[in-house]
Amino acid sequence: MTYPILLVPGLARFDIFWSGLFGLEYPSSPFLDRLSYFRGIRTFLTRNGYPAYNATLPWAGSVERRAAVLKRAVIHILLATGASKVNLIGHSMGGLDARHMLFQDRVRDRIHRKIASLTTISTPHEGSPFADLVWNRFSPAFRGLQAFSLDLSGFRDVTTWACRAYHHRQDVTDFERMCEGDILFQTYAGRQSFERISLLHRRSFLHIYRLEGDNDGMVSVASAKWCERYFKGVIEGTEHFNEIGWVSPDQLLRGVKPRALLQRIHAFFLDIARTLP
Repeated sequence: MTYPILLVPGLARFDIFWSGLFGLEYPSSPFLDRLSYFRGIRTFLTRNGYPAYNATLPWAGSVERRAAVLKRAVIHILLATGASKVNLIGHSMGGLDARHMLFQDRVRDRIHRKIASLTTISTPHEGSPFADLVWNRFSPAFRGLQAFSLDLSGFRDVTTWACRAYHHRQDVTDFERMCEGDILFQTYAGRQSFERISLLHRRSFLHIYRLEGDNDGMVSVASAKWCERYFKGVIEGTEHFNEIGWVSPDQLLRGVKPRALLQRIHAFFLDIARTLP
């Protein structure tokens, strides 16, 4: 039987605005799970024999802080299920959080020994040029908000310079290569055309396209690959939030069918689950 699956959300999970009200971390009903960041995915996987859980990480927090919280979530799942390992599926920054968790804890508790696989979906392993733009423009405001205990340094941690500095560290590379015998690493990237990209992602799409080519409106295909040997392929015709089952308002106006998209995304996640140990 497959180890439990822990779904790891991106930087600024939008369901934070209603998750406290409905308790979406471990939703008891399929209806409430349809409001989760990973839209109905936990329920769909569980119904198909793959027990899945939603991780709750600090909104826009630093990658170090989010990695520490993710570690606690992994331990919680292990204790709750009695399993010896967990499969991680991270979307966007969630993949970075998982990588940092593995490396940060490689000596003390060796959490990497409790991880069966790490699958990342449109994770900016080499950063996002649009994050560079946002950080350069708003970093004084982000730093000012820290005085009110609001940590938004996650926006810095997905910039190209921050991600590439980590991604190309020799000790990180050596550690991850060492883990390959015990942990299945695999990556996917989303790709959308400019004609079909939503208004929400149009500016970021063009900015990233000029610098790195094909992208999903937030992360380029090149950045999402991590390593060529891990790369499994492109999810065609999807932008960043489509990859977790969500459709923007202007996509609805242009005829995108939410149910059809959700079915396609659910099938994609089920295909991933079938590859996991």
